[in-house]
Amino acid sequence: MMKKYLSKLILLLIAVMLPLVLTSTLEQHILFLIVIWSIAGIGWNFIGGYAGQVSIGHALFFAIGIYTPSALFHLFHVVPWVSMVIGVILSVICANLIGIPLLRLRGPQFSIATMAVVECMRTILINTKVLGGSAGIDFLNKKVNPYLYMQFTNKREYYWVALAFLVAAIAIASHVDKSKFGYNLRCIAGNEMAAESVGINTSKYKSLAFMLSAVFVSVAGSLYAQYLLYIDPYISSTMSVSLMIVLVVVMGGVGTVYGSIIGATVLVMISQYTRIYFGGTGTGIDLILYGGLVIIVVLFLPHGVMPLLERCVKWIAALFFKKKAPVTEEAEVSEAEKKGAVN
Repeated sequence: MMKKYLSKLILLLIAVMLPLVLTSTLEQHILFLIVIWSIAGIGWNFIGGYAGQVSIGHALFFAIGIYTPSALFHLFHVVPWVSMVIGVILSVICANLIGIPLLRLRGPQFSIATMAVVECMRTILINTKVLGGSAGIDFLNKKVNPYLYMQFTNKREYYWVALAFLVAAIAIASHVDKSKFGYNLRCIAGNEMAAESVGINTSKYKSLAFMLSAVFVSVAGSLYAQYLLYIDPYISSTMSVSLMIVLVVVMGGVGTVYGSIIGATVLVMISQYTRIYFGGTGTGIDLILYGGLVIIVVLFLPHGVMPLLERCVKWIAALFFKKKAPVTEEAEVSEAEKKGAVN
């Protein structure tokens, strides 16, 4: 147990020190995006990974998380630390309200319904002038306290703040993974009718998982808004955002605690570097390569990258740290009997 916690502490220290080693703007930008999509992926994993309800509409909660601190700062000059909490509350209320009808659906019907909700949200944001409409909101203010209003001049600060939220998300996800709540969600994902037959209130547990996932995705959206300091409906509430959240979990490993981090690392690096090296051609080669690489990984790693990494770690540990068991007297006698039987 001590080795387990020590290894996690070492990984955390490495994560904290990364922006001090990777000093370029691009590298720190990639680090921040990895953390943001990891938080969103951990949130989606509660409903999509554990409960087995594939939602393609989590851009709704991402948009609420983005717009709440942005609009409150733009209209009333509310600090983002407070407005972020308000965004979480609004996301939970929204998840509860839309979850009542949507979670009655199963399979593809549920996924399609969540897609429709995102499109409705995008249309509302485009036509709401108070929230900037299609032009969006620019809420940069250089005169405010950077730490109070989360408007830093260096990307490292954004990364460290987001990393703190990621650590909290991992701690909560680890607790849920081993709790009765997590086991009940897995039972629902396996067979919902069987779960109901053993006394699990499937509607209640699916609703709780939906609301819990909305919390993390909303936080990720709020942090992303503070990083950009500009928002519009095309950044926050499009199908590409929802698909990115889903792909992060699928790529890393559905139903795992750390799979979202692995998936976010793979996807963000592929998307950013293909855009950098091939995006300037103007022919969409970066998008073709990005989509092709994602398809290849999903086809050849159907359970995600995380199980493969776990097997590699176990193989390396067995190769370098496996000790030969001490030979007892009983084992020596047994070995001698075997040799005698052969002779």
